[in-house]
Amino acid sequence: MKTFNRKTESIVYLNLWIIVIGLYLLDNIRGRAQIGVPLFDIEIVYSFFRTFIPFAILFLINNRLLIPKFLLRNKFKIYFSAIAVVVIALWCYQYIVFTGRAHSFPQPHQPLMKPLLPLPLFLDFTYAILVVGVNSAIALMFQRYDDKLEKESLLKENAENQLSYLKAQINPHFYMNMLNNIHGMIEVNTSKAQSMVIEMSKLMKYMLYESSRPMIPLSDEVAFLENYLRIMRHRYPEDKIHICAKFPTPEEMAGHSLPPLLYLVFVENAFKHGISYRTSSFIELSIETWENTIVFKCINSLHPDKPDDTHEPKGIGLENVKRRLNLIYGSTAKLDINITETYFNVSLTIPTHEIKDSDN
Repeated sequence: MKTFNRKTESIVYLNLWIIVIGLYLLDNIRGRAQIGVPLFDIEIVYSFFRTFIPFAILFLINNRLLIPKFLLRNKFKIYFSAIAVVVIALWCYQYIVFTGRAHSFPQPHQPLMKPLLPLPLFLDFTYAILVVGVNSAIALMFQRYDDKLEKESLLKENAENQLSYLKAQINPHFYMNMLNNIHGMIEVNTSKAQSMVIEMSKLMKYMLYESSRPMIPLSDEVAFLENYLRIMRHRYPEDKIHICAKFPTPEEMAGHSLPPLLYLVFVENAFKHGISYRTSSFIELSIETWENTIVFKCINSLHPDKPDDTHEPKGIGLENVKRRLNLIYGSTAKLDINITETYFNVSLTIPTHEIKDSDN
C-alpha cells in the first residue's frame, strides 16, 4: 500500500512540474511572438535550464533528503534550519548569475532610485519558497494518509484477533456444557446418552469446519440449533419442559448470512437458567428474516427457587457475544434484554447481506 502511495505521490509531482514547465514555455513563446523573433530557438533551451535546474535541485534535496529524514520524523527544527540554508545557498547562486548577466548587457539609462532587490531575484526567492511549501504539504498529506491506512490496518488486525479469541472461548464453554449433559444422562438412560453422543458429533463437525468462517448461511446456523435442541430434548422430560422453536423456511433463509455460533450463548443460557425439575418450564425460540435484517428472539422461564435467575445470567458467554456484536456490527446491531421475576427475554436484530455462490 505504501509503495502504491509513493507512486501516486510521484505522479502528482510529475504532473505539477509538467504544468509549471508548460506555462513557462508558453509565456516565453507568447513574448517572443509579440516582438517578432523566432518562437523557439536554442536561447529558449538555455533560458529553460538556467531557470529550472536550481529549482529542480532544491526539490530533489527537499523531497529525497530533508523531508524523509527530518520533516516526517518530526524533527522540525533541524528541517527548517536545513531548508533555510539550502534556499539561501540557492538564492546566492541565483544572485551571482543575475549580476553577472546584468553586467554583460549595457544599460540604456540608470534609474534615479535602484530597488533594494531586483524583481527577478525577488521572484526567484518566492518561487523557491513555493517549491518547498508545495513539496512539504504534499508529502505531509500522503504521510498522513499512510498513517491513517496503517492505523486502520492495525485496528482491523486487532479486531480479528479479538474475534478469534472470543471464538476460541466459545468452543470449550460449549463442550463443557454438553459433556455435563451427556454425563448426567448416562446414569438415567443409556440409549438416550448414546443418541446424544451422535448428535454431539454433528455439532462438533459444524463447530470445527464451519465456525472458522467469518460469515455463514443462516440455514447452516438454524440446522446447528435444531441439532442442539434435539440433544436437549433427550435430557429433559417432555412433561416438565416445553420447547418451542420457530425457524424460517429454506426460501425465507436464502441469501441471509450471519457470524457462526452467534445465537448459541442465548440458547445455552435459556436451558441453564430457565429449566427447573420442580416446576414446569418453557423455552421459546424464533428467527424471522426481513429484507435486510435477521431477528432472533428467545424467551425462557425463571424460577424463584433459583436465586441467580432474578438477575441477568452472567459468565463469559454473554459477554463474548456482546463484544462480538460490537466488533462485527458496531451500532447497527440491536440487543434487547428484558428480565422479570418469571421470565428472561432476549431479542437480537442484526443486518444481513447477500451471500455469493462461492461462499456456500
